Amino acid sequence: MKNNKILIICVAILLFIFLVFGTYAWYLFFLKASGDFDINNNSNLKDGNIVFKDNGNSVYDADASIVEDEQVDSVEAYSFQVINYGDEDSYNLYIEDVPLNSIDDGCTSETLLSRSQLKYQLKLNGTVIKEDYLSNINDNILDTRSISKDATNNYELRIYIHEDATDWTGKHYHYKVVLNNGK
Repeated sequence: MKNNKILIICVAILLFIFLVFGTYAWYLFFLKASGDFDINNNSNLKDGNIVFKDNGNSVYDADASIVEDEQVDSVEAYSFQVINYGDEDSYNLYIEDVPLNSIDDGCTSETLLSRSQLKYQLKLNGTVIKEDYLSNINDNILDTRSISKDATNNYELRIYIHEDATDWTGKHYHYKVVLNNGK
């Protein structure tokens, strides 16, 4: 009789531990993966044989000052690489707004810059390939490119408050660059 009580207590403890860890694993897999947005999870993303590597610095904080087009090189760049390890030959880079309140920095709709207040400069392998307002990017496509096997494309993206912007003080903008292999 005493052995049965000990066995029942041990099974209850094991069941409780299994229930706790199972619930936590379910939370991590289903809720956290779909609900939260981690802006620094782009590093070493792979789409087919094309790999995206970044420096993990994809939040733009606009607490500084406005920038004239001639001073854009003074803006800290978001640097990343696209590397082709296989036979695929094209990819797309998309720029996506990070969802409001998904980063724990107190961001609200009142402290968020609009794309019309921001300009961007995109460099590929040290050469400027695009400069414009963020609001002029069609379908969020930042760049579409072909890449040969074993090649690496080095990018620098600078996003800045343009000198014509108004009501920008204390505001910021969050973005993420996403790779798609173009097929």
